[in-house]
Amino acid sequence: MGIRAVSFDLGHTLLFPRYEWYRSIVADAGVEIEQRDLQKREAALRSWFDGMILDEGRKGMDDGLWEQYFRRFFSGLGVENDAIDTLLRRLYRKHLKGVGLWTVPAPGAGETLRELADSGLQVACVSNNDGRLESMVEYQGWTGYFDVMVDSDMIGIAKPDPGIFEYALNHLGREPEEMVHVGDYYSVDVIGARNAGVEGILYDPLGAYGSLDCRVITELNEIVQLVS
Repeated sequence: MGIRAVSFDLGHTLLFPRYEWYRSIVADAGVEIEQRDLQKREAALRSWFDGMILDEGRKGMDDGLWEQYFRRFFSGLGVENDAIDTLLRRLYRKHLKGVGLWTVPAPGAGETLRELADSGLQVACVSNNDGRLESMVEYQGWTGYFDVMVDSDMIGIAKPDPGIFEYALNHLGREPEEMVHVGDYYSVDVIGARNAGVEGILYDPLGAYGSLDCRVITELNEIVQLVS
């Protein structure tokens, strides 16, 4: 039957956060840190995050989990515990403005989307988002590359619940074996997609994961060759 559609996660897959926001906020708490160290801290938290999803059998993520994540994130950077509440409030207020925190394209993201669309494959974005997915994609000038954009907040289903992938498949008119999904979290993107019958491919540019039972790419444009 062959692959006829490629789905992408958004955050930490097609888009990365404004790391200067993190650096500015923690600097006000007396911590000076480089972007590379921020990314290493994100990578170090992946096993904890996956454990929370897999061990608790969550069908979707919630705000409480992300608050736990960011508390661990800031604490691991050396921020004192009594300053973390203030940092969380500041980051949240900044994120609510405009298209928010996620505005930095992953290397090769736009070119990869264009190549896939030009090849005749259908392209989807399946994101745990807050209702701003379409605005975030439009901000990047990528709207024309997607056949469907699925925002968890808009449909009431969040990864790793397989229902969000089934929603994308229905709108694309595809069977599960005709689509692959690319994302950055094993528990959310790979297992969630797999539970919907879709192959999940892990995007791991920093090598945060060890050996896994799925295909792994370190550059987005690798997906073009995998599905061609």
